[in-house]
Amino acid sequence: MFPIICKIGPFNVYSWGLMVGIGFLAGLAVALRYARREGIKDEYIYDIFIYVVISAIVGARLAYVITFPSEFLKNPLSVLYVNQGGLAFVGGLIAVLLAIIVFVRFHNIALLKLLDAISPAAALGYAIGRVGCYFNGCCYGITLFGIEQPTQLYSSLSGLIILIILARYYGKKKYDGQIFLVGLFLYSLFRFFIEFIRYSPVHIGIFTPNQLAMFLIFLFSSYALWKKRTT
Repeated sequence: MFPIICKIGPFNVYSWGLMVGIGFLAGLAVALRYARREGIKDEYIYDIFIYVVISAIVGARLAYVITFPSEFLKNPLSVLYVNQGGLAFVGGLIAVLLAIIVFVRFHNIALLKLLDAISPAAALGYAIGRVGCYFNGCCYGITLFGIEQPTQLYSSLSGLIILIILARYYGKKKYDGQIFLVGLFLYSLFRFFIEFIRYSPVHIGIFTPNQLAMFLIFLFSSYALWKKRTT
């Protein structure tokens, strides 16, 4: 593992933070491309990018702290050390969706068009960010058949697969919000099964908290896609 890529003077460049930063920038480029197809101005994407970055980090960190509070009891200030990893993607996703809803209400933007435009961007950012998790050594898998499962790389691969599917499907979408729903459906499916081989100290029965959240997202996205198809 390579948690620190290099040092610049007294400062450490952390692999996780670097990859997440690259993921956000790559996602911004993709979001701009699809937003133009939806008729959304570039300036709105640049503005919401700031909201997305802040809300994603705060929401993901808060969810991680709530899930694993024992990690921060000895040093509560370590809650602020987000550059060293320790974020829950589901928490970030929820926070980002709330920030986007607030943003579109103030700027009179079609919410579903915006969600479609940023869904491929989110998949790419997720794929790149998970590589940072691998270098950092967090979000690791259980040992199976004598091999510690590189669940970070499995997650990264799932993000790339989702990106490819959404990109190929985008031109064929039949209604606003369809790309977003397909993205949610695919992410919940991949994440649910990856969780079986990803280490988690917290379980509710045989499932992890993330799996229960994925199950709810799967039900929501499946029902919404089915409902739209039948109407």
